[in-house]
Amino acid sequence: MLILASASIPRHHLLQQAEIPHEVIISHINEESFKFEDPNLLVKNLAIAKAKAVLSKLTKQKQNQGKDSHEKIVLGCDSIFLFENQIFGKPQSSEQAIERWKKMSSNGGHLITGHALLYKSRDLKESKGQLYDQLISGVITTQVIFSKLTKKEIKDYVKTGEPLNCAGGFALEGKGGVYIESIEGCYSNVIGLSLPWLRKSLKEIELIKNEF
Repeated sequence: MLILASASIPRHHLLQQAEIPHEVIISHINEESFKFEDPNLLVKNLAIAKAKAVLSKLTKQKQNQGKDSHEKIVLGCDSIFLFENQIFGKPQSSEQAIERWKKMSSNGGHLITGHALLYKSRDLKESKGQLYDQLISGVITTQVIFSKLTKKEIKDYVKTGEPLNCAGGFALEGKGGVYIESIEGCYSNVIGLSLPWLRKSLKEIELIKNEF
């Protein structure tokens, strides 16, 4: 069973659409405490931290409820939008979202998502008191080009509230999709989770397990 360590509804919907069985457990980590100038390191470390936080919850659950016969894989993800060498997370206010969109109009940037999978190797002994001992992580980048927007279009879009809940201030799968001219790279990565990366990594885990 895959555990999604994220409160992101779009990521949950992506897994549903791909018919990947999963359960959602929110990490509740303090993302503001992570400070990395390198955007790739930032999203990678946040993804790992989210997965580890949920792993801790699973460990406590196992201790309280006894042995869990269902083997799990924990998936952590984190996304940012890099625009003109500035890291854009979720806008802090409508005013900030409007100012960002004024700059992004007729321009482009890169949606960067860090991914982390925690899982257990077959030879891990229960006496170690651990649930998982293996990690696969990766960072996927997709270029996003925006259409030219009028001031009214920008204000109307921000009024919907959608930009305030998304890294970069836009949602490809939502109302913001009509303002995206083109993308270069992984489509689902812009929504917050690269399904091709996940498929490849899950297959790698299965191959590793079959070697034992």
